[in-house]
Amino acid sequence: MTGILVLVVGCDKSKSAVPVAEVITPSGATALDLSAKPQLLFQVFGDIADPRVIPIAAVINGSIRQIGLTRAGWHALDSIYFAAGSSYPAYRNDAEAGQITIARGMWNGGDTPLYPLPGCKDLVPLASAKIALRGSTNEPTVEFIASSASLAPHPPFTGKLPSDAEITKMGRAFGHDVGKTAEMDAAELDSLDFSARMIVSGASAAPTLLVSFVDPTAGDLGPGAGHTSHLFALADKQPDGTYMATYRHAVSGDAKTVEFQRLIDHADVNGDGVDELILEAWKYGAPNELVVLSFKAGMWHESLRVKQSWCLDPVAPKKK
Repeated sequence: MTGILVLVVGCDKSKSAVPVAEVITPSGATALDLSAKPQLLFQVFGDIADPRVIPIAAVINGSIRQIGLTRAGWHALDSIYFAAGSSYPAYRNDAEAGQITIARGMWNGGDTPLYPLPGCKDLVPLASAKIALRGSTNEPTVEFIASSASLAPHPPFTGKLPSDAEITKMGRAFGHDVGKTAEMDAAELDSLDFSARMIVSGASAAPTLLVSFVDPTAGDLGPGAGHTSHLFALADKQPDGTYMATYRHAVSGDAKTVEFQRLIDHADVNGDGVDELILEAWKYGAPNELVVLSFKAGMWHESLRVKQSWCLDPVAPKKK
């Protein structure tokens, strides 16, 4: 259904790392100054025995920013951050889940890339790694956010979470309310795959409610024809004890045009006490996008949206 994306406090926050204003990269973004080794976020994904690591964003003075680099800059990033033996903490749901150790960078001191992409000359660096998890798992694959600087988790939620049945009931009712506002058909919503969960985001004293209704053949898994709908929404508890919608993405239309969204992970990447929500957004036949939601003035807002093409060529081939 989806492609792979590529996701502090303390003395290593790298406040001195600033973009190099006079260098504009092929993507149009200002080049990142790597000389101060700014904090980077990575996504760790793939086979648990041989995961891959790819850079997704930088954290500069508390803001999440696109990594803009020239071709030489990407090679420099690979040599600095993906040097064999480099180790970074990996996070899942705002908790440290383990440690990754880089086994090999993209170019490894030569010109042959670790992961060639047919028809593409310039690539985003991708590293192979080993991961040491905290605790055991039966999952054959992993998907974590890693950071070049340690993240400080917000205070844990000490209250009692609703039961799974209560969350499902609450989430379905909330989703139908959001769908009704967007003039979406209730019967169609109920025909989609539904999920609801609570996440401890730090947006309020209570967990954030996340609800999703998604077509199981969304995006490239489907035929790209006909009509489809998708709803992804968040709600947070208000002072009066009720939950109010704080983010809505409710769309219906041609299957080629509807954007789908899913939560990859959440973590407090800038140390302000509230998590950033890392989403993946995708459409039929289009490059996936990284979307970061930040909580401001009582609502979740997009603070970053970046196309996630692994190819840096002007016309990139479609990811598989």
